[in-house]
Amino acid sequence: MEYLISKKAIISSCVAVSFCATQVLATDSILNDSVSDKNEIANEGLSTESKIQKRKIIVTGTRIKRIDINSLSPLISISRAEIDKQGYANIKDVISNLTQNAGGTIDNSFTFGFTPGASAVNLRGVGFGQTLTLIDGRRLPIYPIGISGTTNFVDLSSIPMAFVERIDVLTDGASAIYGSDAVAGVINIITRKDIEGISTSYRTSITSDGGYDTQRFNLLTGAKNGDTQLDIIIDYWKQQPLWASDRNYAKSDVSNSRGNYSFGGASFISLQSDLIVQDPNCGSDSGALNGEGIANVNLPVYTLNDTWCGFDRSKYRQLIAPQERFSVMARVSYEVNEDISFFSRVGMTNSNTKSQTEPNFYGGGLLTGFGSLVPNNGGLVLAGADNNPTNGTGQEEAGVFIRRLTEFGPRKSEIKNNSINFLAGLNGELYDGQFDWELGVAYNNTQLDIESNNILLSGLNSAVENGLDLFQPIPQSVVEQLGFMANKKAESTNKLIDFSISGDLDFSLDGGPVKFAFALEHVKEDYFDRPDTFVNNGDAFDGSTSGEGSRKHMGVGGELSFPFTSNLEMDIALRWDDYQDKSAVGSAFSPRVAIAYKITDKVLTRFSWGKSFRAPDMQKLFGGFTSAFSDIIDPDSPSNPGEVVQSVQVFSGSNIDLSEEKGVNFNLGVAWEITDQLNLNIDIYDISLSEIVAEPSAQFIVNACSEFDLLCDFIQRDSTGSLNGADAFIVTFPINFAKQQTRGVDFSADYKWFNSFGDWQAKLATTWIQSFYFQVVQGIDKVDNIGLGLYPEYRTNLMLDWQGENKGATVKLNYIDKVGGQFCIDCQSNEYIDAWTTIDANFRYHYSEFTQLSIGINNLLNKRPPEDPTQNNWPWYANAGSYYNPLGRELYLQLNMNF
Repeated sequence: MEYLISKKAIISSCVAVSFCATQVLATDSILNDSVSDKNEIANEGLSTESKIQKRKIIVTGTRIKRIDINSLSPLISISRAEIDKQGYANIKDVISNLTQNAGGTIDNSFTFGFTPGASAVNLRGVGFGQTLTLIDGRRLPIYPIGISGTTNFVDLSSIPMAFVERIDVLTDGASAIYGSDAVAGVINIITRKDIEGISTSYRTSITSDGGYDTQRFNLLTGAKNGDTQLDIIIDYWKQQPLWASDRNYAKSDVSNSRGNYSFGGASFISLQSDLIVQDPNCGSDSGALNGEGIANVNLPVYTLNDTWCGFDRSKYRQLIAPQERFSVMARVSYEVNEDISFFSRVGMTNSNTKSQTEPNFYGGGLLTGFGSLVPNNGGLVLAGADNNPTNGTGQEEAGVFIRRLTEFGPRKSEIKNNSINFLAGLNGELYDGQFDWELGVAYNNTQLDIESNNILLSGLNSAVENGLDLFQPIPQSVVEQLGFMANKKAESTNKLIDFSISGDLDFSLDGGPVKFAFALEHVKEDYFDRPDTFVNNGDAFDGSTSGEGSRKHMGVGGELSFPFTSNLEMDIALRWDDYQDKSAVGSAFSPRVAIAYKITDKVLTRFSWGKSFRAPDMQKLFGGFTSAFSDIIDPDSPSNPGEVVQSVQVFSGSNIDLSEEKGVNFNLGVAWEITDQLNLNIDIYDISLSEIVAEPSAQFIVNACSEFDLLCDFIQRDSTGSLNGADAFIVTFPINFAKQQTRGVDFSADYKWFNSFGDWQAKLATTWIQSFYFQVVQGIDKVDNIGLGLYPEYRTNLMLDWQGENKGATVKLNYIDKVGGQFCIDCQSNEYIDAWTTIDANFRYHYSEFTQLSIGINNLLNKRPPEDPTQNNWPWYANAGSYYNPLGRELYLQLNMNF
């Protein structure tokens, strides 16, 4: 039995302040209240049944076509209008402001990471890459460089805001529908289509404290000629950098009273005695670098303490990197006949991001807790060398130089990102509209070309050993000889073919016909990450990630919907995925059961349970082998248990034997339409993950071996049992070994009222994380990360919106609860980062039917990000997890015009 939606029969499920998704309460009441809708359809010359079938859509979280938003799963649907009125500049901003985004954001404020040109979010805090990102229901390629060099994700910044019609966010696990990665939920970006006429939009913004000026322009046009529809979208975005010097709290290494200059001023440290020799100009302006990056000078003026010469890194640093992006998308659809249609979409995006940090550190002295030094990355000067300083008696001693290589300039990278996505297919109906089917093929490719200035390590070491005096400016001839541009190339591709069919089976229950969906998907993924030859061989100051691999996987899934009565519906889904990539994944089954029960005409309950999985990251499977050095505390030192061991060699690599991460998702929700104006929604969620892939640190490995007799095979000691010897090392690579569980509550309320001034709406959304347990390995007690303050226990958004005849305004409050400091272990009350509350405002004026002007202010009160009391260095604000941003008050203007 089919039905229509009427206003009286829906309930608003506003799980976030930026949306109002509707949920059907009952089928029979809908039929009773939809007579006028039926008459309207009949008057259009089509039968009621045919018109109803045309109105069916696929919503995120199910493959069964429905005429209502999916009522069996918690779904956030953020419309284009909501995006504009809340002043969001990009997709990352939309998702990161959801209260469900418990784990923060990665974006191009991470200028020190491997991915300053990309962005990603961490729903529920279970991990980046644990949320599946789709465009029009289909997968996108991974960003070819992983977060921290290990974690793959889909780059949200590669999808321009101009392409977006709406954003669906499913906050429940959905591997039974979509396969891998849908652990914490699904982000489905629905693109614009069926555009009529010409529309343009221009947005510009500035910050009241300076820096980060932005501009965005887009053009949309569409036309229909007979059975053919053509849509074209053009988007341009440019953002200026936000320098550390633009914010008083971040402009210097000593902006905060707890701060100190970094090591890296010109100093010579003996390895034979307590002799430390500073540059003669340390602490003065004479022939020394004044911290502003002036050319042809090479020495810092900062005195770190009585013996060391320091360096101010902040002068060179960015809080947000500049970026420029141009995108175009074209869509063509053609109605072959009344039962079959052709659709296609092609999009291209080119972006350029330029990041900068301070000049390279040179010297190879690793300071230990006892104040001693050992040589590391060069700078070792033997006794008797021409450039060796002498001690007070005139005797030369072996030692190391420490300084910044300012002659080579700051470290800069230019990241060019070129991506293309192509989709084509057919869809239609069978048996007089009883079945809907779709066949699609897609090709998506992302290419990175990264150029960075670098220095040949062996060449500089040789020059120092042969008399290069680092207390003097390095000659330009040496700079030209040893400096080089490192070129890194990375690429990711996925090729996809899928088929789906859905419709009504030939038997019915009391609530209507049993519905089904069947889907078949085949995906081939390839990626490579190839650093410069010198970098790859370890003969460069700045290292790099590397790797190369491919895999295929096939997914087959089915879904059945049983309307037992008009009040009770159950949905069962099962998917089988098979991976062919030489890993231990093999195949995985993902079942899911969802039930919706209408208690009364005003109260709907829903329940879902399902298993999820995530295939290992390509980088963790196929990444290159790297070598580094680390200081550790050795609890099993044969001579001095608990001693600090300096510069232990650590080898890390990938692991082709990884298996999939496994998860179980649970959700219980209630939607209550208290009155026609007031709706409440509450969902209790529980996500349990096991066999999580992680790469243990060197310190964790020695601790686990000492205390629990675990991972001991990862440690190689010398013949005396020490980690100090030249033959000692530690090996680490990703393994399946951790478990975690998080549970909490999403609550929302939506209230609408009307008066002589216009239409009003108030929305409240809150997410409470009740617990977030993490267990590293079996046998070790699990730890509650909420108790440790790793995540904010509460996130709340409150919005008030007013719409008059031709004017409107929106005010939004955003609250993030306190979080434990980055360096606290068992956080005390004085080690928490303060809660952060910001207010955004937007005013819009419809000048005419064709023109709208919006003026907005984000962070109206210019609240700076809260300080981390455990952090004793730059940037002097809490950036762990990136819940905060350093922009301060941002003012923007947006003009929309339709022709």
